[in-house]
Amino acid sequence: MRGPLTDDEVEDLYARATSPEKHRAAAEKLEAWAAEPHPDDAVNPAALLVRAGEHLTAAGDHDGAVVLFRRAVAAGQPVPPDVRCYLHSGLLEAGDVEGARELADELRRERSADGDVHLFVGEAYELAGDLRQAHRWLTLGAQRALADVEDGDFSAADDAPGLLMARLRVRDALGLPLDDYDALVTSALLGERVAPD
Repeated sequence: MRGPLTDDEVEDLYARATSPEKHRAAAEKLEAWAAEPHPDDAVNPAALLVRAGEHLTAAGDHDGAVVLFRRAVAAGQPVPPDVRCYLHSGLLEAGDVEGARELADELRRERSADGDVHLFVGEAYELAGDLRQAHRWLTLGAQRALADVEDGDFSAADDAPGLLMARLRVRDALGLPLDDYDALVTSALLGERVAPD
């Protein structure tokens, strides 16, 4: 039996994969580790399958990555922000826009309080070139994060900046005029620029 895995070992494996062949080899290793977990692993099998899928994505094997992401979802273990986010992104990269939409609708109906779910899905749509869906997801996430802050849930304040920045970037790409949310970002950026050292 192999020894226990750490997060750093899994990350180092990705850093060392400098070609499609090395990414494929790393994916195979991660898949094998997921199949025979060590009780003291710091990384659960679902997370190992997600990382294996990311290696296949980097190697250009989008369909193979989707298979691994589906297995990660089926494992039923937590992979932040939500293991289905990785499957959604993989489906988009594989060209299964309808499958990605159905999964995104499932995530939306669950009304996740984690702003990173909205950010992940929104940026996946942005990378896929669907700026309207990206805008929709980033706006939903920003609205929920800011509403939570107003309701006294200050943990949501950590989610808001990333969502608002990504939303501003997408709105700019869409040619939309600045709105109140954009003003929050621009005023914060200008405040940082003129703040004394």
